Order: sequence, then structure tokens, then C-alpha cells
Amino acid sequence: MSRLPTADLDDLSEEYRAPLDVIRASNGYIPNSYRILAHRPEILMAFMALSKAVIRDEGTLDRGFRFLVAYISSSTAGCQFCQAHNIQSAARWGVPEEKLNAIWDYEESPLFTEAERAAFDLARGASLTPNATTDADIERLKAHFTTPQIVEILSVISLFGWLNRFNDTLRTALEEHNLDWAEAFGLHEKSAWDPAEHLPEGVDPTRFAKA
Repeated sequence: MSRLPTADLDDLSEEYRAPLDVIRASNGYIPNSYRILAHRPEILMAFMALSKAVIRDEGTLDRGFRFLVAYISSSTAGCQFCQAHNIQSAARWGVPEEKLNAIWDYEESPLFTEAERAAFDLARGASLTPNATTDADIERLKAHFTTPQIVEILSVISLFGWLNRFNDTLRTALEEHNLDWAEAFGLHEKSAWDPAEHLPEGVDPTRFAKA
């Protein structure tokens, strides 16, 4: 259950509500992290603009791939909220289910390219504290990606580093839409994902218990 309440979006001016309508149309819902940020609408709008540039716009790299980078980063950081959001978003942007199911074995799975492995390894190293990125990690990226693409990958990792801290600290409640998808996908059975601290009030705590 969230440590802070969500804001009433009806209290926002049209200037702030209009961009949220875009999120609702894209996702089918507005994330609770955005609803909490709406207590400070100026921060919410600034964050949404950054998020749009980093991961929601077309960019230089496939959106589904960027969300897989975000998933590896959030998984490494241990943010259960962002893990659920990112793997669902990867699916929404076209990553096939067989590839989603292989993400936990990306180092060996033939479904992933050397370029993807290099990006995922960077996401893991850069999401640790202290940062574990090496010169060799960057050189591997340079063999597969342009400088703008590397900036984009690192921006995804950094964006979700911010979200990981925000949502983990507040134990932001997952939305029913997201919980339903994660349950149907079997995220809790296929990985170490445990949403116990991010369940909204009234949700059965045994719903995502390991078999």
C-alpha cells in the first residue's frame, strides 16, 4: 500500500490534464506514480517531458527494446513496481512473448543479439551501487550502437533509476490493470518478482504467492 495518497486529477488545470490524457490513451490507465507526482504538477510535467523524449517517442532505438533495458535496470535495482510496468510495456510495444520469457536467460538465449546482450549487461552494471560499469562495457556498446543510441540507452537506465527510487521509497501501489497483466503472464512464477509491498488496499496478499 502506498505511503502517500494519489492526487485528485480533477483538481488539475486543463494545462496539466491534457498530457495525462495522452498517457491514459497509450497505457489504458494513468500510473499511480504519476498520480502521486500530481501533488506537484510542475514536477510531473517536467518528468513526463523527459520520459517522452527518453522512452515514449520514436527515438533511435526500438521502444520494446528500450523497455527491456528498463526492465533489466529495474530488476537489478529491485524495484517491483517498475519491473511489472516495464515488462508489460515491452509486450505492448511488440516484444514477442517467447522473448519476454527468455529475458532472464538473455546471456545464453539465441533469441537475443550480441548488441542486446551488451545493452542489458550495461543496464545491470549501471544500476548497481556503486556503479559497476567498466570501460569494456562501453567499448562493447560502441561496437553495436552509435553515440546517440548509447546516450539513449543510458538515458533509459537513468530515467528508471529515478523511478526505482521514487516508487520503492513510497511503495507505490500497482494498478489493477498492471496486476491483471502480470498475473496472466505469470511474472511472479517466472522470476523473483514479488509485489507484496506494492499491492493496493483490498488485494489478497496471497494472490501472487509462489506455488
